Parts: sequence; structure tokens; C-alpha cells
Amino acid sequence: MHLIKGSDEREEPMPTTPFPAIGHVYEANFGRNFGRWVFHLHFISETVMTLTTAEGPYKGTSETVQIAVTPIRPGVFLICWQEADKTTVVHVSDFANGIVHTNVTEPNGVFIRHSGTLKEMQ
Repeated sequence: MHLIKGSDEREEPMPTTPFPAIGHVYEANFGRNFGRWVFHLHFISETVMTLTTAEGPYKGTSETVQIAVTPIRPGVFLICWQEADKTTVVHVSDFANGIVHTNVTEPNGVFIRHSGTLKEMQ
């Protein structure tokens, strides 16, 4: 259960929003803004995801990562993970409207921010 503070300073339970991606594969397409990067995100559970690069310099590579999922509001989730090479990724995924915002810190410290489309594939 997540707690939120109201204006009267008492804590109230925040409604739990089910994570809709479990068992599905979504395409995150940053094509127009990210040098034609397309990823397939297979959400195995609320804590495990397999990331496959469908288009871009690392096309065909795949990695299974531990994820942390935080509901923002119905249909919108903050999803964070760290890859084996220490790249850190934070997505704000709007499943209801098919939009994804990414914030990536590469191992060398380069910070990247882009937005793209999010589409359910299966």
C-alpha cells in the first residue's frame, strides 16, 4: 500500500492500481527522437522484464532485468531498472495513451531523455 499526504497532514491510503503489462510485450519506439531505437519490453512479472533491442545499434540483443514499478495514476507507471553494464533506465509509461518517456544514464555518465510511443504487441 502506498501512502499519500493530504492537505490536512494525515496519511491516507493511495488506491492500488494494477500493473497492466504483466504477461504482455510492448514496443517502445523512440524512432524519431533516439536515432531509430525500438525496444520490445516483455513484462514477465511486476519485478522482471526482458528487454530486446528490435532496431538500433544493438539490434537483436536481449537482457532480462529486475524492475521496480511505481503507480503514478491509473494507466501510468514509473518503471526503473539497471542493466548489466550499469546503465540505469527510468521510464514513465502511459499505457492508457501509448506514450513512454525515458531517462537513461549510461555507464560513462551521459544522460539521455526522450519520448516515444508505447504499443502492446502481445
